[in-house]
Amino acid sequence: MIPPWLHWIWSRPSRRATELLLWPLSVLEAAYGATMDLRARAYSRGWMRTEELPVPVISVGNLVVGGTGKTPLVIHLAERLRAKGYHPGILSRGYGGSNVKKGGHALLVSDGERVLASPAQAGDEPVLMAQRLPAVPVAVGARRVEAGRLLLKHCVVDVLLLDDGFQHLSLRRDADVVLVDAGVPFGNGHRLPRGPLRELPTALERADLLVVRLTGDAPDSGPPLLKDLSAQTSGAPLLVARTVVEGIHTADSTPLELAPGTPVTAFCGIGVPERFRATLEQMPEVRLLGMTALPDHANYTSARLADLAWRAGRAGAEAVLTTEKDWVKVAPVWPGPLPLAAVRIGLQLEPPVSPGGRAPRDGDAWLTFLMETARERYRRRSGSG
Repeated sequence: MIPPWLHWIWSRPSRRATELLLWPLSVLEAAYGATMDLRARAYSRGWMRTEELPVPVISVGNLVVGGTGKTPLVIHLAERLRAKGYHPGILSRGYGGSNVKKGGHALLVSDGERVLASPAQAGDEPVLMAQRLPAVPVAVGARRVEAGRLLLKHCVVDVLLLDDGFQHLSLRRDADVVLVDAGVPFGNGHRLPRGPLRELPTALERADLLVVRLTGDAPDSGPPLLKDLSAQTSGAPLLVARTVVEGIHTADSTPLELAPGTPVTAFCGIGVPERFRATLEQMPEVRLLGMTALPDHANYTSARLADLAWRAGRAGAEAVLTTEKDWVKVAPVWPGPLPLAAVRIGLQLEPPVSPGGRAPRDGDAWLTFLMETARERYRRRSGSG
């Protein structure tokens, strides 16, 4: 788990103090980069085996570690595919789940009718997706191909979404969607552990569709970044995504109605906690008294939860808010007495900018383009049609 302070340092590009602080990690960065480059070359040249699944596979990923909004994007994509008549399934690693930690086999989190695994078993994000998408099956596994085979054995699926899969080269993808945060698109420009990059920006050449997540109403970085990304991706279509608050919910998705200016405290264990704080501060129904930031995928002991509840009561809060990812783990064991609720976040996708002219500009044309790309590549690799 990456602590929030390290994300904070990584997000300060070209500053002398942070560069000096991180410089001792340059040897490890070089070793990591060489290993990743060799791995990518081995897969591209066939030295390492790439396995396939018998349906189109669309990856949703990014270049950096931490929260860029992949889970909301996967949820949005699954919802749009369902609305178009497709039957998507989701494959995830299950980070933080005991099944992955113990080296277990693939696990079916949801069969499209029921949630079958807990966050402790499958990880928080897969369970969150299963709860938000009750008609979409979800499976997890360190080897995503095993998770895919398990899901296809039990569920009727015609397209698979590979969550956080841009670097998962052992499973053949038919289309790659890459999410970039306009605020800090590439962190400090360094690869792990000196910076947050898993791969260099040149890897965007593999992307079939770019989603640029804008923060704020009119970020200055938006237009220049779109132009730069267009040059790096040889004209891959671009979508602009904005974060929207879809409501505050308690158990069973029951809305929690708060009067304007309701005093609350908050906590979260996500990659970029500052983003959650900024969201809360922009909500008119909330007056934030304080927020506790924990490491990404944090574990919540009874003592930690009791401390969070005690702090909220002492501060004079009337409710405690957290992210959906944290809520799925905490809600069943929250000690109270103040109500605990999750802030539901979604993405609003705007018409794509298509510098290369590869996708039309209207409505869901990006989805049509994405599915046509995936199905055409699937037909070629499977030899059908």
